[in-house]
Amino acid sequence: MAMESLAYPSSSTLQPLFPRMYQRNANRIALPYLNRNIMISVDDVVSLHGEGNYTFITTRDKKRYLVSKTLKAFETMLDQTMFLRIHKSTIINLAYVQFSVFATERIVRLTDGQEVTISRRRMKEISQRLNFFMQSLFN
Repeated sequence: MAMESLAYPSSSTLQPLFPRMYQRNANRIALPYLNRNIMISVDDVVSLHGEGNYTFITTRDKKRYLVSKTLKAFETMLDQTMFLRIHKSTIINLAYVQFSVFATERIVRLTDGQEVTISRRRMKEISQRLNFFMQSLFN
């Protein structure tokens, strides 16, 4: 069974692991919320789950926002080195991956406890991207 694991401190907000070369807090996205727009750093986005023309965005402070944009729109907007589409309805932030099990269960566990199923068709690509990302953390 192929498994990768990283240790994370327990706290109320999740602590991501970013590559050294990554410039943090460089990009923000505007989300409509309670009749106004709020700005969220893309570094705080843990995952995005698409449902039709809507997307649920989960942040590291465990809040969920419903946005009337498709997952495909977010996929083109987000940094491809940090965000990975692992299923037709899910994009994850690689900085929040806790571990992955490819051989039997095809899942990725995020630091907030979410377990997300990986698309069978994308297994090879996802495995390579996760390995490359993990190597970039320590180089």
